[in-house]
Amino acid sequence: MSKRDSTSKQTTSSSQSEPIPVYNTSEDKQSRTPSIASVNEIVPPSFAESEFQTIQRRQVKRLGSNLLKWSETPSRYPTLSNEWEFAGWGSTYYMELEQSDINVQREDKKLIGQWRATSISGNDLIASVLYSLGPCMVQAGQFSVISMALVALLMYPAKNIMTEVCTALPLNGGIYSAMLNSSSKWLAGVVASILILDYLATCVVSAASAAAYLAAEVALPDKLPAFALAIIIMVAFALIAFLGIRESSTVALIIFLFHLITMLTVLIASFIHWGQVGNATLIANWNYPYPENSSAVKMIFNGFCVGLLGVTGYETAGNFIEELQPSDFPKVMRNMFGFLTLLNSPITLVATALVPIEELRNNSAIAVSILGQYAVGGHRWLRIWIMVDAIIVLCAGVLTGLIAATGLMERMASDRIIPSFFLIHNKFTGSAQYIILVFLILSVTLYSIVRGDTTSLSGVFAVAFLAVLLMFTIVNVLMKYKRNRLPRHTSVNLLTTVTVGGFVVAGLVGNIVIDPSIIEYFIIYFGVVLLVILTMINRVWLYKTFYWLADQLPLLHRFNRLSEVCQKSILQGIKKFKKQPVVFFAKTDEPHILNKAIMYCQNNEPTGNIKIVHLYKSLEEIPKHFEANHSILDEIYPKIQIDLLFIQGTFNPSTVDAISRQLEIPTSLMFITCPGKNFRYSIAEFNGMRIVML
Repeated sequence: MSKRDSTSKQTTSSSQSEPIPVYNTSEDKQSRTPSIASVNEIVPPSFAESEFQTIQRRQVKRLGSNLLKWSETPSRYPTLSNEWEFAGWGSTYYMELEQSDINVQREDKKLIGQWRATSISGNDLIASVLYSLGPCMVQAGQFSVISMALVALLMYPAKNIMTEVCTALPLNGGIYSAMLNSSSKWLAGVVASILILDYLATCVVSAASAAAYLAAEVALPDKLPAFALAIIIMVAFALIAFLGIRESSTVALIIFLFHLITMLTVLIASFIHWGQVGNATLIANWNYPYPENSSAVKMIFNGFCVGLLGVTGYETAGNFIEELQPSDFPKVMRNMFGFLTLLNSPITLVATALVPIEELRNNSAIAVSILGQYAVGGHRWLRIWIMVDAIIVLCAGVLTGLIAATGLMERMASDRIIPSFFLIHNKFTGSAQYIILVFLILSVTLYSIVRGDTTSLSGVFAVAFLAVLLMFTIVNVLMKYKRNRLPRHTSVNLLTTVTVGGFVVAGLVGNIVIDPSIIEYFIIYFGVVLLVILTMINRVWLYKTFYWLADQLPLLHRFNRLSEVCQKSILQGIKKFKKQPVVFFAKTDEPHILNKAIMYCQNNEPTGNIKIVHLYKSLEEIPKHFEANHSILDEIYPKIQIDLLFIQGTFNPSTVDAISRQLEIPTSLMFITCPGKNFRYSIAEFNGMRIVML
């Protein structure tokens, strides 16, 4: 950093109660260059500088020597001081970037191909038939294949909706990152709460299903029921994650291929056996009596609602999109849809053709194993093979849910939605120890609340997944309205998006009607997670509320020492969060644009310092009203210190990365307006920088 940069940095980090030097350009900008010596030159003040000094003198005259912005509006704290609410005056200055800082080699991400990426999400997708076939048979009976076909039909436009969202905003975190870049922080918090519950359900359902498949084939000790075994599986994989062993794309691909071979073997054996035994079972199942007060349409609809559990895994594909080539994500979604179509409906068909419905309903937790035994004429070898495969792929699902939650919560911590201590990694293993511990506690608690009932667990899982799918349709509409300038691989028309959203809502309501207890479990967990997240987002507001309550308690003020301690501790909490500055990259000096950016920061970020950064190629290109508009805005917002930085350079990932290091502000706290279709960089290249307006 140059000498002038050091001076500028010291200026911005100085106390708000001290005067801050202001470095401005003169009106004759053509005769000046941004050299170090120019900062110390004595030049006539520009119009903007004179205007700023006039505003400052007017404020100082009100308050004597106090250089904080101030207001004559009566305080809401008549007993306690409210001076902490007001910020110091912002400064306008130039900052230089050394070319060596810009040319710092950024570590290249290791990209994975489409098939490895398909295997990571596809393991969840093609494993879901292991726990969705049975519940679908329970609800739809002989019409299950129709229900599964309708699910596949719905997922075709749904995958295009997901592709549009994720390719327009190719950021890790999937739907959470898309919502954060399309709307407010609290809406992103709602989506994050649903995602966390979805990952919890993924982990718990996978562990419970693995335990059920093992318990059906192996005689477990009396002291080790399937309930305890599922908890042991969750604890074991939490320990694996704690030891720093993360999901390998190679291992995921091997598991994916093994499971795919298993399912294809089941299909081939089933079709061969069907040809040998004929259609007697299929005819008997087709004529099986309907449940009381039911009809074919109702059974198909209920099967469709429950069958949506068989497409879980789609929502995880966007979690690692930054590790993919830009053209690979649509291929991943295409591959997963192909495997869904190839496996779910055909397996349901052969199950209906070979296995009596009553048998499938009585063994819904291990329906695929029962099918395997019937497919080979009653022999157990394929059933045992399916059991081994189920345990492997479902245990991989436990680890996938845990790792997905870890990545999401780390992203949320960097966005200051949840406390930063979740970013602390174990110094020996490098794992996110606190996230793993919290996730394990929540998983075991959820499993205990439903008493290990896989039907209720599957219902909670289905509702959580459908809520995530609904969020994709909502974000898709928001992006069409707010981020339509972003380039994307595909574009789904609005009517299709709304129609898919309607079917998802129908499936969501249908699952709740089938088992009303689902909503009880879902609301309890979703409500608790959402309450915690919204509390974290609004913690500065809560501190201010506590400060107001302290002011309103006359009894507290009788004890001076106690009152001082309360006041000091609350103010320390507020100042801690407001101390962290944020950056907005401004291309224009239009006051309404700058004001909108400041309003976004004020409503979504607990900060007391906003740095407006303008990158310029030459001094002549700097908008002429920038300094004047900045001075006005700085006065309009007495509780925020607004600095204006002029930096010579080009807006690109390397420059933004250099500015982040120079100012010591993470890129996750840097904001821009929505780039246009001709913008040459992907938003993912800026390492978490956020889009905050059109």
